[in-house]
Amino acid sequence: MKLFKVTFNPMASARDVFAMTYRIQAETKAQAQTEGENLLASDGYPRNKFRKQVVIAEIEAEVKVEEVEASTCEPHQPASKEEVAQEEAEETSLDPFADFLQPVWSVETLNQRLDALKVGERLVIDNLSDDIYHQVQGVSSSKLKLFIECPQKYKAKYVDCIIPVAEKKYFDMGKAIHTTMLEPHLFESSYIKQPSDIKVRNGNKWKEFKAQADEMGKTVLTADQFEDMVYLTRSVESNHTAKALTSGGKAEVSIFIRDAETGLIIKCRPDYMIDELIVDLKSAANAAPNKFGYDAKKLGYHIQDAMYSDIAQVTEFVFLVVESSRPFVITAPVILDEQTKRLGYLKYRKALTELKQCMDSGYWPSYTEEAVTVELNNFEKAELEALEAEQLINDEQDNNMEYAA
Repeated sequence: MKLFKVTFNPMASARDVFAMTYRIQAETKAQAQTEGENLLASDGYPRNKFRKQVVIAEIEAEVKVEEVEASTCEPHQPASKEEVAQEEAEETSLDPFADFLQPVWSVETLNQRLDALKVGERLVIDNLSDDIYHQVQGVSSSKLKLFIECPQKYKAKYVDCIIPVAEKKYFDMGKAIHTTMLEPHLFESSYIKQPSDIKVRNGNKWKEFKAQADEMGKTVLTADQFEDMVYLTRSVESNHTAKALTSGGKAEVSIFIRDAETGLIIKCRPDYMIDELIVDLKSAANAAPNKFGYDAKKLGYHIQDAMYSDIAQVTEFVFLVVESSRPFVITAPVILDEQTKRLGYLKYRKALTELKQCMDSGYWPSYTEEAVTVELNNFEKAELEALEAEQLINDEQDNNMEYAA
């Protein structure tokens, strides 16, 4: 038996489906295609919404390291149909058996490998632990957004390491949502329910239970949070688009590249990748489209979109937004328009260049070096005018009293 990767690409007219990929054991490509079509039907996807030409590749295990041209930093351009087919046939980096051949990375060994990256060379690693990814070198989008906010803060946190990283409790729920939607097979080994006889998270009984959970490498969720995951699963299952965006792909692929313009190692870890599509999962208090659109630009999601697309060399990037409380309403896909993406790209490239300049010069500016003028907003201007008018009346009354005296 051989292992094949079978991909069904949607018709151009099919707006409600995405590329679906299955990994199938079969004797021949024809058998793999037949089995893939059966799986497609069992998942509820009409065959006529996908192209007749099925992309089938026999998988071989390896870590994918790519050479890209060092002369350009422009976003990856969409490939032709022939190039897509060729890339599909050569794609091996998401192989489920690659773990057996990949090195067992530590922070030290991976940093050494990253030091050896040539300009424009990419390193793609499956199943790298979250801790190692965050500890090894490389500029991520979250780091770059802090640099854009204030270079001195970047230096304090990531160069001098004098700002402690505080783990916030709401991260537990966000991680649980991520695992339930993208890696449900890891939920049982990653989380444990808080016992009903422990009412509050303090005291010896809680400390003892928390220590046991930490030893097992599990995050403690409350009983309500555990039950929340049932409702979250129902929400995903009932949402056709959300289901398509969370199946047939790979979660948490770590991608590193030595930037051609600055020479810096930059990195990304997409929540989910389906061939040339990145799906970024965002949990939010409110998933209303107009609310998320405002927050996306305020929080620099357009910078993340541009940077991830550039590093991973994908043609599509979408957000899947899920509310963080019942009934876990989902809005997806959320796609930034071309102008928003372009702004994100230019901001990311400018910040990366300035970061390199700070590293070379040793000078890290604060928020601004220019004089700051504080102005009144429209409400305050109206308040000023009203008070000025009131003061004028009072002055006139005082003058009249003086004349009368």
